[in-house]
Amino acid sequence: MKKHFHPLGDWRRNVLLLTAASSFGLLLPACSSDNGESQTNGAEAGWGGETYSQGVITEMTEVKPGEWKITAEQPAGKEEVAAILRHFDGKVDTLQGQALQNKMQEYSRANPENRMAGTGMMDILMWSSIGYMAGRFLTPNTGAYRNSGILQRNQGWRANVASERQAGRGFFGRGFAGAGTSANAGISESRSTVRTAPRPSTRSSAPAGRSSGFGNRGGFRGFGG
Repeated sequence: MKKHFHPLGDWRRNVLLLTAASSFGLLLPACSSDNGESQTNGAEAGWGGETYSQGVITEMTEVKPGEWKITAEQPAGKEEVAAILRHFDGKVDTLQGQALQNKMQEYSRANPENRMAGTGMMDILMWSSIGYMAGRFLTPNTGAYRNSGILQRNQGWRANVASERQAGRGFFGRGFAGAGTSANAGISESRSTVRTAPRPSTRSSAPAGRSSGFGNRGGFRGFGG
């Protein structure tokens, strides 16, 4: 089914549309895990706590082949978590649900420390407010954002998340696996940062199986309109 979204100059309307689409089953299902690794973080099995009162939608843009920046972020409804990916070739993906959870888990296992100089899609996503909700890091990296104003405008939301984290709330998104078993959806915390230059890489692209967890590339046009 083709989904119609308004340009995200009117982001509140789009958050409502995302919520409504999800409730009626219009968003594509998240992909499943073959090995069950996404089900839980063993150290936190049996958490069973309350999730954050708000989610977040992050827009990321590939400004050069393989180089991503966070170009917009807005608070969303409870457990509404999504990354809108604007590729260098002009196509648009939406990463959400278990596909998003799996990618974050895989990255955190492969990269115990955040890569300050990394510019790849997942490097930048982990510095976003989505990564912040998961407890990946507590100190923001302004270099991951197109400009510091994007980060500053979301400080109230971040303060609320920090307060709720102290009260025992945790990260979980709609479509994630392992509800109630992990306060960070099975994503490992990064307690330090690697500042060396990233290894050369080819142009980043969406993972195989685009139909699982990714929205229609031509559908959602993102915050920038």
